[in-house]
Amino acid sequence: MPNWTISGKAAFVKGMVQVDINVDLSAYPERFARAQQRLGEAVLVSSKVFMPLLTGSLQQRSYVDDGGRKVVFPGPYGRYQYGGRVMVDSVTGKGPALIHDRNGVEIGLRFRKGATLVPTERRLNYSQPTAQAEWFQPAKDKDLPAWVAECDRIIKGGA
Repeated sequence: MPNWTISGKAAFVKGMVQVDINVDLSAYPERFARAQQRLGEAVLVSSKVFMPLLTGSLQQRSYVDDGGRKVVFPGPYGRYQYGGRVMVDSVTGKGPALIHDRNGVEIGLRFRKGATLVPTERRLNYSQPTAQAEWFQPAKDKDLPAWVAECDRIIKGGA
C-alpha cells in the first residue's frame, strides 16, 4: 500500500473561497486523473454537511474544477460565509440597509453601491446546526480516511 499525502488549503480567490486539494499519485500516473477528480467531488460532498444552508444557493453553486484539484465556493457570498464573521462597510462601519423598490415593496438587505466590506470580530450565526466557518477543515477532519481509501481503491484499479 502506498503512502498517501493529501494536502488542502483554503484561500480567497477573486471574491470566492477556493480549496486547493492535491494527492500525490506520481507512482500511478495512469489513474491519477480519475482519483484526483473523485477526491474533489468527495471534498465537495463532505464540505456541504458543514456549509450554511439558509437557501441552499451556496451549496448548489459550489463546484469542482481543474480535474478535481479545486473545489470552488463562489463569492462574494462564499467568502463571507467561509470567513464566519459579520461584515461591515469599511467607510461607514455599518451593515447592510433594508432596501425597498419604488412601490415600497421590500427587496432585501443591501450594502451601499461600491462598498468595500471588512470583517468584524462578531461571528456569524448559522441556521443549520452543523454549519460553521471554514467548513473544509471539519470535513477533512471527519472524512480524510474515507478520501484516502477512495483514492487508494481507484489507484489500485477499482472502478
